[in-house]
Amino acid sequence: MPPAVAIIVLNWNGAEDTLRCLESLERQTYPNVRLLVVDNGSTDGSLAALRALGERITLIESPENLGYTGGNNLGMRRALADGADYLWLFNNDATAAPDTLARLIATCEADPAIGLASPLVCDDQDHATIHFAGGRFDLAAPTYEPTEDLEKARLWQAAEPGHMALWGTAMLARRALVEKIGLLDERIFAYWEDIDYSIRSALAGFRNVMVFDAVIFHAAKPTILSPRDVKPYYFYFMTRNEILMWRKFCPTKKYLRALLWTILRQARQIDRMRDSQAHVDAVRAGLWDGLRGKGGAYQAPSGMTRLSGSAIVAAAKRFFPAAQA
Repeated sequence: MPPAVAIIVLNWNGAEDTLRCLESLERQTYPNVRLLVVDNGSTDGSLAALRALGERITLIESPENLGYTGGNNLGMRRALADGADYLWLFNNDATAAPDTLARLIATCEADPAIGLASPLVCDDQDHATIHFAGGRFDLAAPTYEPTEDLEKARLWQAAEPGHMALWGTAMLARRALVEKIGLLDERIFAYWEDIDYSIRSALAGFRNVMVFDAVIFHAAKPTILSPRDVKPYYFYFMTRNEILMWRKFCPTKKYLRALLWTILRQARQIDRMRDSQAHVDAVRAGLWDGLRGKGGAYQAPSGMTRLSGSAIVAAAKRFFPAAQA
């Protein structure tokens, strides 16, 4: 038998997307697959639609929303207990080409040093548009940079294989990796957990690889051009979790440098969204909770100070002079 793969799909109030996703996954040409769906405390009637699938899926029901990390960890524990050789974390609002999983497994089976693998992430409507071709982290700086440029990603992977970072949109994990480094960090809850996991994988001696001839399709969030079309909690988690992640891996001076860069970047985001107080307060709350090391779920902030982005930049440059060196 070929290696057993558990595909873990997390549903949170998104049955329509999840059903579309599952139809795509059922068309995978890879033969030894089990579909695990984790319902993450949905309140929109999703459970009825998922239960109706019967034996087509293994359904795990969480009474509360445990976030991307906690929900996927439920599925990962079940998959490991059931003997899966690989775990494919797959976003419920994505779909895959029929041969995607087969190409990922072929790449991983050819090299036991590979811990994580990802396909290209292309646009859900225009399949020729690449949203993610690979990422690169550098703990010496510290920095993380994703790219849509296929040639740049190929160069990174060839020249710096120990610095590749993958998105969790459709991230395949080898069982041996999960057994060595553990599950996703539940303090992070959602967003940046994939970069965190990629760094942990690399530090444990595994390789993270992009499989450039495998593709999935996923819509991008308009965080720059139309940020008010994105839920405020996204900006909270993206701000807070970047800070929490760098704190885990960096000594003090490097952490302060990463913190300064995060503050400067999020201050510009505040100015882009200044006509939406809920979004601005979410970024401010993310900065505050990141600074004080608070993880877990998002709670809508109240009583936030009304600092503008430019005021935050000025304060950051004043209080972190050493990080600017």
